Amino acid sequence: MTETDRLRDMIDELRRMRSRCEPKSNQNPRYLRYSNAVSALKWIINDLAAERETP
Repeated sequence: MTETDRLRDMIDELRRMRSRCEPKSNQNPRYLRYSNAVSALKWIINDLAAERETP
């Protein structure tokens, strides 16, 4: 399993955890933190992809 695969698995798990939050709104601090964590992991995946493309 690659780093990217592991990060994608983390994103999936965080999304499942976020979906159990009530209310499903950025007004809910935990829901917002899950959303921010997902975004941060996506940025890391993009950074890793960019590093692989750079000679």
